[in-house]
Amino acid sequence: MAYFKIKYFRILLIIILIILLTSEIIVGVSLYIYILVFLFTSIILFIGTYFIQANFYFNSICTLFEDKSIAITFDDGPDPNVTPQILEVLKKYNAKATFFVIGNMLDNNIELLQEIITQGHKLGNHSFTHSYYFDFFSTKKVKAEIEKTNIIIEQITGEKSIYFRPPFGLTNPNIARAIKKNKMISIGWSIRSLDTVKDEQTVLKRLSKVKAGDIILFHDTKINTPKILDKFLRLCSDKGIQTTFFN
Repeated sequence: MAYFKIKYFRILLIIILIILLTSEIIVGVSLYIYILVFLFTSIILFIGTYFIQANFYFNSICTLFEDKSIAITFDDGPDPNVTPQILEVLKKYNAKATFFVIGNMLDNNIELLQEIITQGHKLGNHSFTHSYYFDFFSTKKVKAEIEKTNIIIEQITGEKSIYFRPPFGLTNPNIARAIKKNKMISIGWSIRSLDTVKDEQTVLKRLSKVKAGDIILFHDTKINTPKILDKFLRLCSDKGIQTTFFN
């Protein structure tokens, strides 16, 4: 998908509106033209909001510049039941991963968070609440969620988190401003496993397309994910693909 920046879209939209208004004054413009412009605008904004790879409101790392490696990521944890199993599978294949954690789950999983770091993995920020309404939060509220989670991560592990993944991968101007103010790096993905909604075979079929440079999105909250991860890492091993962190 082309990297269509919001600033260029705004300029284009202003030009279109000027042309429409000028044409309306001179010769009149059909209602259908206005409807088409509205539909065009809505489609572009939908793509920009729901597809993090579009880099519409802000830049996100969605692929790696690597010849032989991929980056494995996990969202929504840590989970006291699933995350330890994930760590065991990663250890089995000597694989590394980044865990995007939710702030309000950390105080109850301090030892688990420390174990993630001890085993050589990285932590990322996935907001404090992972609210279904996160995309409607003000810049101030988004900024506070990021800061609160960063503080807890540093207090528990002694390490600062610089990576942020927006809940649900949704983007908008408020999130863009909050990321910039907190000096975070946004991380997206190139392959979404859909391990939260699809069965094992469907997920593995999606993952079979993996290639060097991909960033894979898993969730360490689903009971079937450790088994899927095991088969996926075996596939990567057979293909000679290694795991790494973000550039």
